[in-house]
Amino acid sequence: MKEIIWSGASPVLMPREDPAGKIVFLIVVLVVVVICFVALMTFMAAVLRGTTERSKSAIATKPWPTVLAGVIGYGIFGGLAAWLYAQAFIVRLLETEVVAGFLVAALAVTVIPLLLSLLGAPGLFSDIGERIAVLHGGDFSGIRRIVWGTCLSILAALFPVLGWFVVLPLLLILSFGGGMAAVLRLGR
Repeated sequence: MKEIIWSGASPVLMPREDPAGKIVFLIVVLVVVVICFVALMTFMAAVLRGTTERSKSAIATKPWPTVLAGVIGYGIFGGLAAWLYAQAFIVRLLETEVVAGFLVAALAVTVIPLLLSLLGAPGLFSDIGERIAVLHGGDFSGIRRIVWGTCLSILAALFPVLGWFVVLPLLLILSFGGGMAAVLRLGR
């Protein structure tokens, strides 16, 4: 490693021109992010047990309505967000003061479906972990179901092309539908 610089954005030492060092750094960051996400899903499943169970029940017993709710929800929120972002851009071109309102509304409409997906994700990962336990031939405890389901889902979503464009959107759609079912108390 030739020279190490102190990154102003975070307290991390990062190699300046060594490509191998940058790749190792990115792999370490990815591993830490995956571990933190698994911990977040486990924490949410422990704290929001009823929500997790309702989400898991909706995903396991009614997968097609859950997928349909996710597709419709993301379609509505996505269309509204695209329209609001376009309005914010058009208003900005006209140099008026209204852009802040459109931008805040667009950001809110972008974040809401992601939060609903985050709310339904522990139920989805628990269901996936339960299916993995059946393949394994044993019965996993609740925490092992969440951990295995989350880890294998993340690894599947990281698979190039197929994971990015099929697995990840399907996980988001299912977890959104599960989150909607949990909020509306449709499961269990």
